[in-house]
Amino acid sequence: MDDSTLMPGNGASGGLGGMGLAGADSRGKIDGAADSTHEAVGHLSSTVHKTVDKLADGAARAMDKLSSQHQWIKEAPPRALASSKSWIQDKPLETVGIALAVGYAVGRLLRH
Repeated sequence: MDDSTLMPGNGASGGLGGMGLAGADSRGKIDGAADSTHEAVGHLSSTVHKTVDKLADGAARAMDKLSSQHQWIKEAPPRALASSKSWIQDKPLETVGIALAVGYAVGRLLRH
């Protein structure tokens, strides 16, 4: 390598007055990297938005399901009471027998 390649003003280094080949090449690489980064950020942003939308939809479905189950649980005691009343009225002797058996079993368990 001779000293002329290191001197300002020749075509290879670009000199003080212009960018030269090396500067233009670096600028092109920087622009390419910036474009690639911009595309990657756009893709990542799109993916994040889709994920957040899916999570929001899942949360909304879960809330709807919990709301309907809450309503079903809230209505369960009155339904059970109505069902028990009709069964007791239809089968009074069986009801008394079951009550006696349960009372006897609980009494035996509490005695020990």
